[in-house]
Amino acid sequence: MRMMQCARKNRLFSYRNFVKHGPIIVKARSLGTSANGLFSIKNLEQPSDFLKLGSEAMDTCDSLRKITSNQVDTPIVTKGQASEILFVLDSISKHVCNVIDAAELCRCVHTDSQWRESATNTFSMLSDYIAQLNADKNLYRRLTNVIESNIFASLSEEQQRFATLLKAEFERDGIHLADEERETLRQLQNHLVELESLFQENITSSKKFFDVDAHLAEQIFPRDFLEANLPQSGKSDKLTLSTDAYISNTVGRYSANPLLRKQVYMESMTSCPENLEVLESLRRVRHESATMQGFRSYAERCLSDKMARTPESVNKFLSMLQNRIREPYLRDMAIIQQAKQKVEGNSMVEPWDIPFYTGILRSSNGLDPAELSTYLTIPNCVEGMKILVQELFGIILKEEKLNEVERWDHGVPVEERARKFVVISENGQQLGTMYLDLHPREGKYVHAAHFTVKCGCAESVGAKGFQLPVVALICNLSTDGKILSHSEFETLFHEFGHALHSLLSRTTFQHMSGTRAAMDFVETPSHLLENFSWDPDFLRLVGKHHLTGNVIPEKMIQLLLQTRQEFKSIELQNQILYSRFDQALFGLPIDSTSIEIFASLYRQHNIPYANGTHWHTRFGHLVTYGAGYYGYLYAQAFASDLWKELKLEKLNRSSGERLWKDLLGHGGARDPQKIIQDLLGRKHPSVDALVVDLTNNKH
Repeated sequence: MRMMQCARKNRLFSYRNFVKHGPIIVKARSLGTSANGLFSIKNLEQPSDFLKLGSEAMDTCDSLRKITSNQVDTPIVTKGQASEILFVLDSISKHVCNVIDAAELCRCVHTDSQWRESATNTFSMLSDYIAQLNADKNLYRRLTNVIESNIFASLSEEQQRFATLLKAEFERDGIHLADEERETLRQLQNHLVELESLFQENITSSKKFFDVDAHLAEQIFPRDFLEANLPQSGKSDKLTLSTDAYISNTVGRYSANPLLRKQVYMESMTSCPENLEVLESLRRVRHESATMQGFRSYAERCLSDKMARTPESVNKFLSMLQNRIREPYLRDMAIIQQAKQKVEGNSMVEPWDIPFYTGILRSSNGLDPAELSTYLTIPNCVEGMKILVQELFGIILKEEKLNEVERWDHGVPVEERARKFVVISENGQQLGTMYLDLHPREGKYVHAAHFTVKCGCAESVGAKGFQLPVVALICNLSTDGKILSHSEFETLFHEFGHALHSLLSRTTFQHMSGTRAAMDFVETPSHLLENFSWDPDFLRLVGKHHLTGNVIPEKMIQLLLQTRQEFKSIELQNQILYSRFDQALFGLPIDSTSIEIFASLYRQHNIPYANGTHWHTRFGHLVTYGAGYYGYLYAQAFASDLWKELKLEKLNRSSGERLWKDLLGHGGARDPQKIIQDLLGRKHPSVDALVVDLTNNKH
């Protein structure tokens, strides 16, 4: 199952995990956690252990498949019998996911190439095996036996939801097809996994180096910083930059020279051309597999189990939203045109102008982002997380030291190493483990994301044993020591929202655990937690100067809050465009190339576009959220209402308990429409609430 997070702007991904595990289904010898293996996973001590654990998982699942096959015609006459069958189906899924999820994280973050290679090979092996499980007719028959039995109506809501969704997933993977067609579909899905993996790997490995005028570069970066962090060409009048997000974003925001901004923008937005071909192949294979399963398009297939249900509903939601922000968007763009005319004598706004001029205009209110950053540090953020969960849920985040076998960041400076926190309830019960890996490094996944290493779920039917969740928050925060921009501060709490969803859910089935919820609902907790980064009381609580310890000045807080309203229509217009692009890419018709669709939508939405650029080749959500990117806006609407309804900014324990009990605790085990109905009194997102929150928020 997926869940990356991130995309507002470059955020990727809060994250479930990149691959959709689908209807794999047990009770197997579970992977334990201890301090003697990578990510605390028992018996994962060297690269070759990945393949060994993967093989063991398949062997165990094959044994369970055999037992299930032998019982496929046995009548189901008791509730306990039905419960055991569902648990066995989920345990197969759990045993495989415990390995493949760890492999996915490893190949994205480990500093050792041997570990990454072994993890990639294991990921590929298990992905192929998952496809076999998804096509296992005996598993499907045993599941339908439960659903069609007289016992089904007496099962719990979670059991019924799990069985119903699992059956639909089986059928979307072609279980109803003839053998020859089903084999063709299996091969297509294997090819899809390869393409999705290649797309992500290209994003991680694609980095361009290019020379720029040294004088212009030194206006933004100290020469010694560039020389220490990037390979230089040795030319006295040139300095070498890279297409890393930190470099390109900094130049775009702070360089007053339009030629330098353009050069860096064009290099960054064309830095992964190899993904153009990968993406076209991905589109074709996704479309072919979807039509084989009885859908008109991949978008239709993707949305069939989401809250929105259909592409038509998504487009209706996006159109309503766009109509509401049309005038604010045109007004904001006119302000940028006037600013550029004043500075450059030219009012034609180019894509590389928008970050620079919005930054200038925002800073005109007197807020100095650099000064603000001195109050927003990683230690302050971590302390804020501790305070937040303590006050809302009575939970303690206890930091523990990683041993050398457990960690994946060998050779990294001590101050940039990963950290480990054990989550403990107020009665002393361990609830799970959270890792933080916050700093950029060569070969590391380039965006911000929440990775699930292990899902929380019951160990056996009716028993008290529970597999504790393990998650990792992966970010690439500024390399400037421990000081953060406010955007990074917000990003960290966004990902922390995903982590809490995973850590605090208490479901029977791993298939329904934490962020394994409907894609257009799953971002709700992360957007909800973002609000703390804008809350005045919370800023006073955690905003402490990195040298003096002084509390952030009140005037600085008020100036920051003003910036939240400024040019939000531009950000929202971009999010609508990305959502429409995602829908068009995987919808109908499919005869235009991704660049043609990309350029056309930019022009339709009156957003400046540079010919020849292909930003979307670095947009990992096209893999992880294909046809589901609109879910960020959908979830933002719910989060805006929930923030007002629950009044979480008061750090009130009763509000926290309600959030935990009625939302986080359910993971994906309850219909999200029922969750929203209980909390807000309605099932669908309010466009009004979203527009007010993003374009006219009053604190």
